[in-house]
Amino acid sequence: MKKLILIRGPICSGKSTTVLALQKALGKYSVIDQDSLKRAIDNKNPSEWRDKIAFDTTLFLANSLMKQGRDIIADIHSNIRRQYSEYSKLALKHDYKLFSFLLYPPLNTCLVRNRKRKIPDVRYKITDETIKKYWKNPYRVKNEIIFDTSILKTKTVVAKILKIIL
Repeated sequence: MKKLILIRGPICSGKSTTVLALQKALGKYSVIDQDSLKRAIDNKNPSEWRDKIAFDTTLFLANSLMKQGRDIIADIHSNIRRQYSEYSKLALKHDYKLFSFLLYPPLNTCLVRNRKRKIPDVRYKITDETIKKYWKNPYRVKNEIIFDTSILKTKTVVAKILKIIL
């Protein structure tokens, strides 16, 4: 059975780092990164229209990859229920096994990481208020494993995920 692995979390929780490490460990998995699409659309200003276009594009991409029988790792935000819901529907439609993991360090960890982080193609500041907004009230998925990435290294998180999905 093909797999769809969702790595969920707020901004600066370690999603991108974990996704790339998972892809390296798993080999022939396709990665869907909504943030890269958002930056390709407009890297100077965050906006709702940009977020919507990027999300719609990731769903189209996931659907197309599933039609090709590709295993997928997707990086999504934890507080936007619709993201989880739409990917879940695609997994069901294409008979994919869905795995979802929440990376959820303390808020202060995300704030500190954001202040240190440099993303070369982002031309706007990600504020503390934005970090707080995305950290607050994550959508909870039943039986989802939650990792505190302030205390677990990426290689440990990846090893635990691999043990569950393989």
